[in-house]
Amino acid sequence: MKYEELIKELCDVIKESEHNACKIYEDFEFIQSTIESFDLSIREKEKISEKISNSLGLLQHQDLHRQKIERVVNFVCEKNNIDKSLYNLATSAKTIGPCDCNDTISDDELEALIKQMQQ
Repeated sequence: MKYEELIKELCDVIKESEHNACKIYEDFEFIQSTIESFDLSIREKEKISEKISNSLGLLQHQDLHRQKIERVVNFVCEKNNIDKSLYNLATSAKTIGPCDCNDTISDDELEALIKQMQQ
């Protein structure tokens, strides 16, 4: 598989992921506003709101994975002189300042991932 084909497939995944995330978020907002009109106990409403909040947290976690894919695609484009504008690709998200999270990927990990894809 050529890099350009790989990048196109990954960009398709990124775009679909973004579209689905927006739709899910809109649906949760609708559900959240709708349950307020239902004749439910406060505890039942809180349980539903908690489920929605947990789901939005998972959605945010999924978005971190999408951003990792974007970084890989941008890295491959840069290292192989591939024109990113052909894929309507956003620049990679950057972390500002020190991060205590484990959701970052080092340059070494990124290179290892690229080498693994080449096998």
